[in-house]
Amino acid sequence: MSAVRAIGLTRRFEATLAVDGVDITVAPGEVRGLLGPNGAGKTTLLRMLFGLIAPDAGSVELLGREFDGLGGEALEAVGGFVEEPAFYPYLSGTANLELLARLDGGPSTAAVRDALAKVGLEGRGHDRVAGYSTGMRQRLALAAALLRAPHLLLLDEPTSGLDPAGTQAVTALVGNLAAEGVAVLLSSHQIGELERICDSYTVMRHGRVVWDGSAAELIAAAPASAYALSTSDDDGALRVAAGHEGVRAGWAPGGALALSIEADRLDAFVLALGDARIAVRRLDLLASPLETMFFALTA
Repeated sequence: MSAVRAIGLTRRFEATLAVDGVDITVAPGEVRGLLGPNGAGKTTLLRMLFGLIAPDAGSVELLGREFDGLGGEALEAVGGFVEEPAFYPYLSGTANLELLARLDGGPSTAAVRDALAKVGLEGRGHDRVAGYSTGMRQRLALAAALLRAPHLLLLDEPTSGLDPAGTQAVTALVGNLAAEGVAVLLSSHQIGELERICDSYTVMRHGRVVWDGSAAELIAAAPASAYALSTSDDDGALRVAAGHEGVRAGWAPGGALALSIEADRLDAFVLALGDARIAVRRLDLLASPLETMFFALTA
């Protein structure tokens, strides 16, 4: 049984075809990244999966239940948020979650405390939300989603506004939930964070899916990654690069070397530099396989 199975989803806003015949599937325990430039249709797709707007065409099943766009049983055990989360600013984080819990059938006060602890807000639960930063409100939204003990999470930019430590904590939490069998579909512009946790990707452009597959398939299909290289003998490194298939190197602004190389050839090239008695002083990844594939598909 798929956690998400959408076929032919289409949504038009007047003259704009925001989502055009999109198919997407997410399995239990899978973390699928939803990528695309602004205006690609990602948020509209998530809003249809949540039942916030109805599709003009297509069908949706969530956790094996057919979804008619009206919510009900199909949204049981589904959590998450779309766009910027909203809370009562004059209430505390804890009070907001307790109110949501009562509206949703009421998990215990202990469940509220546990949700706040999982997102790192255990010490700020009694503060008014008006005093929360953007990142803290994002954490609170994730805590609200966790209250439902979800089997499926639909997340729109869950790390928006978070500092690096907060981003790392949220991605670790998503990974732990997936390991417990929770299906996750998340939209994000932070490609580096997606690479750490996603098993698969769906890339959208102009309302259509332009690529769909596993992380391994994406790496295999991606153009060569880009690196900045600094060595003890850059001229010699250029000569070594010229003799290696799949390696392109040239001078970059600032005096370093710009290196374009396929992932499975990098180790052999570095070893060849060592054989030539050329020390690698610095090798910085400038564009990962996911980034190069994203730009190739959406530019």
